Amino acid sequence: MSDERHQERMHSPSSRMARRKGRVRKSPPAPAEPEAKALPPEGEAAAPRRFVRTRLIPIWLRLIIVIVLMAASLAAGAVVGYSAIGDGKPLDVFRPSTWKHIIDIVEKGTDRG
Repeated sequence: MSDERHQERMHSPSSRMARRKGRVRKSPPAPAEPEAKALPPEGEAAAPRRFVRTRLIPIWLRLIIVIVLMAASLAAGAVVGYSAIGDGKPLDVFRPSTWKHIIDIVEKGTDRG
C-alpha cells in the first residue's frame, strides 16, 4: 500500500457506520492500470441515484399523537381507579363536583392549626 493511500485512508472522515447509513460512499479500489473512463449514454444520468428517506409520520404529528395517548391513558386510569377501586360510577370521575370533594378531603387532612 502506498504512503499516499495510507494517509488518505487515515484522514478520511468516513466510518463504517456512516457508510451503512448512506452518508458517505465508499470509493472503489483504484485500478492497477489507469483506464479510459467511458461516458455514460445520453439516456442515463451522470450521477448515481441516492436513496432519500422520507418520514411517513412527521415529527410534529408524532408529538400530538403522544400527547393525545397520554391524556387518554390518564382518563382511563382515573375511570378505573374511581370505579373499580373507589366503588363509584365510572363517568362520575369527570364531574367537577367529584374533584372538589376530593380536594376538600385532601385539604381537611392537611389542616393542622
